[in-house]
Amino acid sequence: MVTILSIPESTEWIALIKKMEDSELHVNWVANEMRLMEQLQSVQPCIVLLPYSSTYNVYDLSSLISQKYPLTSVLLAFPTEEDLDMKRVLRAGADDVLFVSSPLSKIKEDLYLATEKSASKWLQQTPINPPQNGKVFTVCSTKGGIGKTTVAVNLAVAYAKKMMKVAVVDLDLQFGDVAMFLDVKPKQSIYEWVKEDPEGEHIERYMTPYIDGLSVLAAPPRPEFAEVITGNDVKRAICQLKQEYDVVIIDVSSHMNENVLVALEHADEILVMTYLDLPTLKNSKLLIDTLVSLELGERVKVVLNRQSKEKGITTAMVEKVLGREIDAAIPVMDKAMLTAVNEGKPLCYSNPKSPVAKQIFRLTESLYNPDSETLINKKKSRLKERVGGRR
Repeated sequence: MVTILSIPESTEWIALIKKMEDSELHVNWVANEMRLMEQLQSVQPCIVLLPYSSTYNVYDLSSLISQKYPLTSVLLAFPTEEDLDMKRVLRAGADDVLFVSSPLSKIKEDLYLATEKSASKWLQQTPINPPQNGKVFTVCSTKGGIGKTTVAVNLAVAYAKKMMKVAVVDLDLQFGDVAMFLDVKPKQSIYEWVKEDPEGEHIERYMTPYIDGLSVLAAPPRPEFAEVITGNDVKRAICQLKQEYDVVIIDVSSHMNENVLVALEHADEILVMTYLDLPTLKNSKLLIDTLVSLELGERVKVVLNRQSKEKGITTAMVEKVLGREIDAAIPVMDKAMLTAVNEGKPLCYSNPKSPVAKQIFRLTESLYNPDSETLINKKKSRLKERVGGRR
C-alpha cells in the first residue's frame, strides 16, 4: 500500500483532505518539513502531498525530496492556477500538481491516479530478482577547459575496447561536446527521449552508436531545449541505462544544478577533474568539500589533468591543497590531444600506446576491473550480437 504524507499547512488544507479520505485513501500528517524528511527515510513507497506555503519554499522542498528519494512521488497543491510557476515545478522534479480550487472529485481522482503510478514505479524499480546493474561514473569539474569531456570519452573508449557495453551521457545540456569529440552526428538526443518516451522504457532507441559496444546519449540540439530536462528525467535515464549497459559514463556541466546533483548522487564513483593552477585547485577543493557535505566523499576520485613538472606546482602541493591524494594523473600531450579532438578520434582509440591513453587504461582498471571470467562471458555475448547483426 502506498503511504501518503502531507504537512498540515492550514485548517482549510486539513479540512479539504478530510473530505477526500475514505477506506482506501488516507493521509498521514507530519508536523513540518524536517519531520517529513525524517519520515521518508523509513516509509516507501510513498506520495508526498505538498501544499503551497508561506513557511517553506514548496519548489525547493520538492527538489530536495526528488533528489534524496527518487522513487517518492511528489504532488504540489496550489490554491489556483495563477499561483503556479510551471517552469519551477518542472525543475523541482514534481510528478504532478493539484489545485485546491478544483472540484473535490477531480482532486480525489488525481490523487488515486498518483497512488497507482507510485505503486507501479516502486514495483518496477524493486524487482524480486534485481538485474545486475552497470557501473556509473560521473565526471565533473568546476569550470570548462580542464579536460572533463576528454577524460569521459577516453574512459568510454577504454572500457569499450575491453568488450564492455558502454553508454556516455552528455549532461552538459546546453553546450555539450561529447558527440563532437567522437565525431558522431546524433539524430536523437536526451531531449527527444524525454519528449517522446515519457515512460522511459525505450532509451536505447535514442542512443547514437560510435564503435562496437559504445553509444552516446547526446545533449539537446539547441541550448534552450535544456529547460525541458529535469532531475527526475536524469534519474530515469541513469536507472534505465544501468540495466542496459556494463558501464555508464556521465559528462556533467561545470555548473552545479539539480541535474548535476542527481548524476552525482547516482554515481558509483565521482571523478573530480582538476588542473595545476591555484584558482582551479581552490575551486576543486570547494567542490570536494561540497560532495563530502552531501555524504558523497567516499566516492570521489581526483584526476589531475595535464600534469607537468614545468608548471611550478608539485603533486605534493596539489594533494596538500585538496586535502587528499590524487588518484590519477594525466600527462601533458596538448598537440596530440588537440589533433584527437579535431579529428573526433579519442587517443585511447587512435593511439592506445600514448602516455595519456596508458594512464586512462590504468584509471579504468582502478575504477572497475571485473574478473577474467566475467570479461570472457561479456566478449562471447558481444560477439554473438555482432554476428547476429550481420546476418
